Amino acid sequence: MSPRPAHQVIVIGRIARSLQFRWPSWLTALAVIILLPALAHAHASLVSSDPAAEAVLATAPATLSLIFNEPVEPLALTLIDAQAGTHSITDIVRDGVSLRFNPPVALGAGGHVLSWRVISADGHPIGGSLTFWIGAPGTTLPAIVVPDDPVRRAAIWGTRIVVELTLFTAVGGAVFLAWMAAVPLAGAGTVSVSFALLGLLALVGAVGLQGLDVLDMSLRRIGDAAVWRAGGAGSFGDAATLTGLAFLLALASLRWRGWNARWLSLGAVVSLGTAFAVSGHAATAEPRVLAGAAAWVHGVSLALWIGALLPLAIAVGRRDAAPATLRRFSRAIPAAVMALLISGVALAAIELGRLGALWHSDYGRVLIAKLSLVFVLLSLALWNRGRLTPLLLAGEARAVRTLRASIAAELVLVIAILGVVGLWRFTPPPRTASPIAAVHDSAFVHIHGERAMAGVTLTPDRAGPVEFTIVLQTPDEAPLAAQGVTITLANPAAGIEPASAEAQRQPDGAWRVRMSAPLPGRWTLALGILISDFEKVSIEAPVMIR
Repeated sequence: MSPRPAHQVIVIGRIARSLQFRWPSWLTALAVIILLPALAHAHASLVSSDPAAEAVLATAPATLSLIFNEPVEPLALTLIDAQAGTHSITDIVRDGVSLRFNPPVALGAGGHVLSWRVISADGHPIGGSLTFWIGAPGTTLPAIVVPDDPVRRAAIWGTRIVVELTLFTAVGGAVFLAWMAAVPLAGAGTVSVSFALLGLLALVGAVGLQGLDVLDMSLRRIGDAAVWRAGGAGSFGDAATLTGLAFLLALASLRWRGWNARWLSLGAVVSLGTAFAVSGHAATAEPRVLAGAAAWVHGVSLALWIGALLPLAIAVGRRDAAPATLRRFSRAIPAAVMALLISGVALAAIELGRLGALWHSDYGRVLIAKLSLVFVLLSLALWNRGRLTPLLLAGEARAVRTLRASIAAELVLVIAILGVVGLWRFTPPPRTASPIAAVHDSAFVHIHGERAMAGVTLTPDRAGPVEFTIVLQTPDEAPLAAQGVTITLANPAAGIEPASAEAQRQPDGAWRVRMSAPLPGRWTLALGILISDFEKVSIEAPVMIR
């Protein structure tokens, strides 16, 4: 037998012993690297349907079918008939890559909307919708009622507050104890551990609630396996994974001391910031690099500030810890607050798009409420720094009690701010790529991306059948040659899955397609532009359908 394997074992053992005080840093890096492949997966896609999208049928179809490029598992199929009746489809025949089913009710003349949502082999849910007509193409579609479950919405809102508060407190507390505390603070460590464990429990609940929201199910369906698959999919699942990693790294940091704790706390901070950057409104805003970076900095800055409050309240009561800890905190926190403000301004500018949206949109009004609370919080923090900290360092006995009361007030304000910010979960940002101007019975939207632009005319600009005329250009306004154009209309709040269609090139170089917008409101209009066999550009903008 060759001695080489034994030699390798000896070498590995020596390396392990040499890194015995540094392994948490390697563990942090390894854990993040392991998660990276989970951020990119292939998805199934719809190949064809019967009836086809926008088909006009002489009589009602006996069966309907959806054909995909790989086997899928149906999650939710819904048919909305011409009388606005909503019917769930449960009797589905799976035949390889196709799903076949009978209409759940007799279909009369008029427009009908089929909304489907399935889960692909890789575990990711995908969805879409299509419109077909019986008799003749009409000008109106059934009036769709947007579903809403106030109990589910309240549960999502409350759980989000708990997850974010515990996340900031646990991760920020771990950083404070590892980098700023002059002496070990056992009580502060216990508090941070408790918050981390509570946060992990709340995070599990948040995944389930996300699944219920995705599938539009009531709370009593929380035990369904499909709910948890849907909740853990997509960018929300990525953010939940990173959030859980941040909690675990914070717990490990609180277990260790010295550089072990410091490396682990830094890993928790990186994971927390990345969780904020990969999900939520900022994850889809343009420019994405700037929006993602601002979200990352914003989340990290919040954790460093909020997480320091409870350990600081414990430290100020100890004479062996208060002076040195306060000085370290006072030197470090201004940078975190400045980063918080700068990143917050950047995110607000990106999401609002224009100043007027601050007063004329629900998103802007929530932002005004948040800014008002942040102003009070900053004023209180400045008073602590400028007035109470010098008194405490001078040995004033009453300063400890006053500073702790002020920190408690800061925490109450933080909870209020998180509660207000949680409303953004149900309020889309008013960002626009450019203004949309209606002319007579049509509307025009200009979509600008880094690698392509498009002028899109909607005729008419109201709910029902709409003809989209698309003129493509390069960023320097030269004509853009393309091999194909896919148009997608999405309105997640409506409970209808996105609808897509392939546009056809016209003799004048424009692209044209006829689709249906089932209901009025704010939609996202996305274009997938195939430049070549190896290059595809995606651009999008909001559009109002009357």
